[in-house]
Amino acid sequence: MAGVTTAIGHGEVLVIFGPSGSGKSTFLRTMNALETIDSGRIVVDGVSLSEPGADLNRLRAEVGMVFQSFNLFRHRTALDNVALPQTVVRRRSRTEALRRAHELLEKVGIDNRAGHYPSQLSGGQQQRVAIARALAMAPKAMLFDEPTSALDPETVTGILDLMKVLASEGMTMAVVTHEMGFAREIADRMLFMDGGLIVEEGTPQQIFHSPKQERTKQFLNQIL
Repeated sequence: MAGVTTAIGHGEVLVIFGPSGSGKSTFLRTMNALETIDSGRIVVDGVSLSEPGADLNRLRAEVGMVFQSFNLFRHRTALDNVALPQTVVRRRSRTEALRRAHELLEKVGIDNRAGHYPSQLSGGQQQRVAIARALAMAPKAMLFDEPTSALDPETVTGILDLMKVLASEGMTMAVVTHEMGFAREIADRMLFMDGGLIVEEGTPQQIFHSPKQERTKQFLNQIL
């Protein structure tokens, strides 16, 4: 991936799409310093990730990330998955962390599964826990890396609806997804990537109805 230049505004919902292997996930992961940056600059809330001595752990506390594979602590309950990172990263008391965890599990519609372990939860339920865990850090932005790709079709709608709620509340979001109906409804701006490059960017209206690049047209014709 090279020559990628863009910015995400406060409260903006950016949707990143393109074929497999186009660099979408790599692009997203660089925003959270989960990929090594060889050149260029990535600045999050005024902090450059490429500067020597940059506090990457502090950055990751401010930028939540939700993966397609959930990445929950298998030996911890749903409640502890949401509470534990608060005590470690935010230094909150156990009591405060549990209270906030219950609030967030209720927000994502799964508080009745608070005492269940990941193995006792469906894929959709695990993803809701993962979203609650990211929100527990009170992040300034949320990154979603194909959050519905590992879910069955009946579960996808619920997760997308939850993400719509977060967007309506003003959360800054960058979302890698193949759900074009969702993108059309929620995105402020869309990036089409191919070959590690941003081929085209624009509003959903521009991308879906009058794409400028032939490669964008070809891809949309294949998936729509």
